[in-house]
Amino acid sequence: MSDPAVMPERRGPSVLLIVSLCVNAALIGLIAITFLRGFPPPREQKNAGLSPMALIRMVPAEETRIRAIMDKHHAAVRELRQNSLQARSELFGRISAPEFDRAAFEKALGDVQASDTALEAETMKVTAESLEALTPAERRSVAEQVRKPRGFKRMFRRH
Repeated sequence: MSDPAVMPERRGPSVLLIVSLCVNAALIGLIAITFLRGFPPPREQKNAGLSPMALIRMVPAEETRIRAIMDKHHAAVRELRQNSLQARSELFGRISAPEFDRAAFEKALGDVQASDTALEAETMKVTAESLEALTPAERRSVAEQVRKPRGFKRMFRRH
């Protein structure tokens, strides 16, 4: 009779356990480096540029004036954004049509470009008016904040 209670002799820790420990040690090291070097800026600020919302974050004292400018242009920006979305919808309709009509596609593509250009022009008006509302010292402060290095490289700099 064979004894079912006899178990094979254990040979030591498995390879998976060793790999898991190494991965955990590497992750702990990466987390420690992140804490020591500092965190990258929040995602919405990474490429914010000079939008009115970015200006509000950079110069909070002028928030009411900048919001008043934004409110003045809100209806126009909203309409232009809707036009841009509609033009894109028509473009995708041309792409998904059973028969591809190159002339209709090029016209729809031109409509998208025109609507995007109009939206960008109106947005730049809002930004220009918002910058105009700032004092020279506030504009200088904004320029300094925009020039700061951002992103992944910042994490590994010491200065």
